[in-house]
Amino acid sequence: MKKFSTLFSAAMLALSATGSAQTIMLQDFESATIPALPSGWTQTTKATTGWKTNSGFISFNNGSWILNPHTKYAVVDDWNNNETNDSTRLVSPVFSLVGHTNAYVAMDYFFILASYGTSGPTESAYLQITTNGGTSWTTLDTLKNTQTIDWRYEFKSLAAYAGQPTVQVGVLYNDGNGGSKKLIGCAVDYIKVYEPVANDLRFVTMTPFENSPTKYGAVGAQTTFGGTVVNYGTLPVSSFDATYQDGTSAVVTGTVSASVASNTAQTFSFPTAYTFPSTLGAHSIKGWVTLAGDVDHTDDSANTSVIVAGFKPKKKLCLEEGTGAWCGFCPRGAVYMDSIANTHGGDVTQIAVHDNSSGADNMVVTAYDQFVSAKIGGYPNVLVDRREVHDPSALFDVYDAQKDYFGFADLTLTDMGATSFGLSVKVSVKPAIDLAGDYRLALVLVENNVHGPAGAGWDQHNYYYHQESNFGVLVGAGHDWNNEGVPKSYGSDITGDNMYYQFVARAIVPSVTGAANSLPATMTANSTYDYTFNTTVAQPFNRANMKIVAMLINNADGSVLNSNDMVMPLGISNVDAGVEHLTVYPNPATDVAHLNFNLNERAKVSVQVLDALGRVVSSVSAQQFEQGAQKININTANLASGVYTIKLQTEKGSLTQQLSIAK
Repeated sequence: MKKFSTLFSAAMLALSATGSAQTIMLQDFESATIPALPSGWTQTTKATTGWKTNSGFISFNNGSWILNPHTKYAVVDDWNNNETNDSTRLVSPVFSLVGHTNAYVAMDYFFILASYGTSGPTESAYLQITTNGGTSWTTLDTLKNTQTIDWRYEFKSLAAYAGQPTVQVGVLYNDGNGGSKKLIGCAVDYIKVYEPVANDLRFVTMTPFENSPTKYGAVGAQTTFGGTVVNYGTLPVSSFDATYQDGTSAVVTGTVSASVASNTAQTFSFPTAYTFPSTLGAHSIKGWVTLAGDVDHTDDSANTSVIVAGFKPKKKLCLEEGTGAWCGFCPRGAVYMDSIANTHGGDVTQIAVHDNSSGADNMVVTAYDQFVSAKIGGYPNVLVDRREVHDPSALFDVYDAQKDYFGFADLTLTDMGATSFGLSVKVSVKPAIDLAGDYRLALVLVENNVHGPAGAGWDQHNYYYHQESNFGVLVGAGHDWNNEGVPKSYGSDITGDNMYYQFVARAIVPSVTGAANSLPATMTANSTYDYTFNTTVAQPFNRANMKIVAMLINNADGSVLNSNDMVMPLGISNVDAGVEHLTVYPNPATDVAHLNFNLNERAKVSVQVLDALGRVVSSVSAQQFEQGAQKININTANLASGVYTIKLQTEKGSLTQQLSIAK
């Protein structure tokens, strides 16, 4: 398994006071001046850790990790050292526990790209305390380093240190001898030393987060706000009121039934859904929670925002799977990619990006492989909209969670009728909201049923053979993986002549990050912007098995806002029939489809449209055409969604081409 990480400079803290009597020290990190350490805070390490401001999704080499709602936070790490078993300690200012018999220390923390388990380096972080200026430290707790996309919350009693006049807390990080692995570290925030009271509920965050696709919606659509609360009180919380307000409009309040024990956190949903209003654009939303008996109101509120659009674009999740013929676990990816295609193929675009860094694979597009490999960290994994990384087995859950994400713009692909082995595709972008910034288009050529002879680079390695390592039953994508293949010392190989690879990336045009200046820096909602890609389809590729995927990329964070695909135009020729370079566009079509073709000589031409049962459902009567380039329009407005066959007939022969109708 590969592991990648990227330099992540720390966000340090600002000491602040609170009006609540039970708070002894609170560091929420928001008022610090980057890159200076806040007054009284120190860091003992050979590394120089800087700052990082987070406004939503943070992009690492292995995908996007959600560090919301923390806009500034400390990262305790030893990135700049990369020395064996090196450590860094973040140290608080001195505070006094004189007169405090039951104090606690609490904080939020998040392991970034955590390495854990029994093999390889294991990150560790510890919450510590000193009463002698740092001469000696006592560990209060080892922070759990399981890799998640959620913040965790730590609470430890300081009763054993009651009456101590000079106390400091610290967070010690050790990379577990990561060396060149360059593990990132542990993010910490909201360090609070306090004397607990009966009722004290903190509203940590309100969703949707900044940059989340769930913050957008068309007029009249509904969404449900959410959040996380932390119970610092000594009593459990069984219910509380949650309120939100859009600007100066009426407040909306409901009661949340909960079971939040002391010193725990819980997510919740606001009881009343929010309806996107008729006023387009951004709306600021304030939320707050109310708990009976809670007198500290400094941490009861949180904010979010929504953006109202005039329409909701058709959303297709872009799934870029990292895979390889050498990868024994990658049959799992083949099965789940095949399953999601069979179930939700019209709502996803699928690309299998092959890798050969750990073994032979003859289907590699080097630049694309390097890009995806750096994002996903291991095989098989799927990059979803270039925002998140998931195991293929999670694709159905991912689809259910993200199928209603906002698509930002409708994408339409039109074949412009290139000749020979050329390809000319116009991508039309119709934004649902105003977009300003560096937005780009990229085109991917994808081939199905890719096939090769037995041998290196075509044989699929298979760890599921005979369930030798108890990896479970795996059947799908045309194989019983538990019982197929030529046995190896570990698993088996399914030889290339028995493999048909799907969704194989054959080319990405012009690059993995898209075409610079393919779209204007400012795009207005409901306007249409066109960009035409002109390229070639390599002669060994089978155009009849190919699709074209278009991606709308936000170059600021690398995310794919939306995607769409179309069947590869075949440009079919039949010299005997006197017809060359027959293409059909747009494909899929809605109300009309256009047939472009060249005639070698003057001829009568007729057209029939046949459904899946071979019945003629539309036709164009025979007409006399002159030699040269010709065009026939087919009315498809009355045809149902589905796949049809276009048959073009001359006196000397016929040609057929597939046409998809999508309504």
